[in-house]
Amino acid sequence: MISINEQADVFNTANAKLHDLTQSFISNLRAKGLVSTSLDTEQVQVVGLRHTHLYLIKKGSISVEYDEADLYLFEKNDVLLPHSMEEYGGSELYYTVKSDVNLEAYELEAVIEHLTSDKTLISQWFAINNLMQLQMNQIVAKLTDKEERANPGFSRFKAGSEIITEGDEADYVYSVTEGKAVALHNGVEVGEIKTDEIFGAIAVLTDQKRTATVIAKTNCSVLMVHKDEFSKMVYSHPHLFMNIITSLADNIKSLNDKMAEH
Repeated sequence: MISINEQADVFNTANAKLHDLTQSFISNLRAKGLVSTSLDTEQVQVVGLRHTHLYLIKKGSISVEYDEADLYLFEKNDVLLPHSMEEYGGSELYYTVKSDVNLEAYELEAVIEHLTSDKTLISQWFAINNLMQLQMNQIVAKLTDKEERANPGFSRFKAGSEIITEGDEADYVYSVTEGKAVALHNGVEVGEIKTDEIFGAIAVLTDQKRTATVIAKTNCSVLMVHKDEFSKMVYSHPHLFMNIITSLADNIKSLNDKMAEH
């Protein structure tokens, strides 16, 4: 994705991560047997792009316009998930074919069904959605000159620094986009957090203080999602949310077992 307006470094960081993450995500879905429909230029122009589908651009480019202004351009290997501008007080976005295109279209309902049985795919979907939301917030803030609302963002942590601290208030859910981290309880290491793994959600969902400290094991880039944005995701896909909770509950049981050993 290319933004028409100059953006902060966070936009480009999100874009680079999205390219890597979405390619892996689509490959994993294909391996599970998810079938796509191929669309050419004429079909896209006649049928349009639907909120019920996820699209992978195999050839060409598609521009996105809002309020008669160009926002950004999707190019080859970009994944496109059509947005609505309703939450920003506006109307629909307009998608325009800028060159001869070929798309792979995946039914969103089928994508979600494949996620429910795979923790890795759930984590990837969580990151993809929030990276896209990060980019959209950056674009809208630039377009409207409005201050950024609570939205996803990136932070970088050097090896040995704390990402979250035991006993602190829980305002964000996290995912490590690069690097590895470790969880500690009462100073005892109780688990490792790997790339794309979600952490910090239980305290957010239960409105409790942090029960563990998370420290960067290597230099880390971390996607931070505000609890309000996370709640929206939970509301949109409650059945998927239950799988995230199950995954986190399994992690907590493992941590408790390790703490008991000490």
